[in-house]
Amino acid sequence: MTAAAARERPRADGDLVTWMAGTQLLARAVSLILYLRERDEAVTVGALAAALDVPANTAYRLVRTLELGGLVDRSHRPFVSLGLRFMDLGLAKQRQVTGELAPVAQPVLEALTAATGETSLLLMPTGARAICIVAVEASSALRLSYQPGRVLPLYAGASGKVMLPWVSAGLLATAVAQAEGQVLGDGRRPTARGIKADLKAIKANGYCVTHNELDAGVSAVAAPVFTRGGQIFASVSIAGPSQSFNEDRLRALIEAVVAAAEETGRGLARAWTTTPVQDRP
Repeated sequence: MTAAAARERPRADGDLVTWMAGTQLLARAVSLILYLRERDEAVTVGALAAALDVPANTAYRLVRTLELGGLVDRSHRPFVSLGLRFMDLGLAKQRQVTGELAPVAQPVLEALTAATGETSLLLMPTGARAICIVAVEASSALRLSYQPGRVLPLYAGASGKVMLPWVSAGLLATAVAQAEGQVLGDGRRPTARGIKADLKAIKANGYCVTHNELDAGVSAVAAPVFTRGGQIFASVSIAGPSQSFNEDRLRALIEAVVAAAEETGRGLARAWTTTPVQDRP
């Protein structure tokens, strides 16, 4: 095989992606994509280079390579933004995840909402953040930050925070760093010491309760869902107006959420057991 051929990956669905070896280059490309994801407006290549702390020519090479795969868009030069291909990738992943999880999680969440009167959610960790996969809304008109596809922090809000004690050390450090300088829904600023104290309590209790962290006036209760191997897989939670999460009913809400998380874990274990070996992740 020639050196040129070794740098190319096989065609997939008509696409030819040039393969450039090197974990540092891959890390920079991922950082570039995530940086663009956090921006509401397009940025220049010079701004990308400064944000990623790389030479301008390196940023240009990254942008050109990602542009070939449709992952960045340069139609409004000199500005760069996320490419439209992410819409296709997002829909494909949504179909996959929904097809795998909804048959198990949807009935559990519907029963949880019916029993508690609160919005029920299934979130999964994605890097050092969490993403809402399934939501069953309550009749309350209260506006929440939780909709399917919404990316949320792991350092705040019960739904994300309840997974944080079981992520890798690297992701934990990243999530704690992300909290620096942030302001919670009640005006407080999260601290590394406070987050680590919360994680110790979550691990001991097996659930998390938060008030006014992501949204002012909103409380949440969450419990973790684990894989058969004991790894964190998701969280099941309820969220709603803080006045509904008073001491008189909080214990019952916690028990309902913990039970729903355990039921979800058992349902997933059964689904994975019946999945053919070659089709399992």
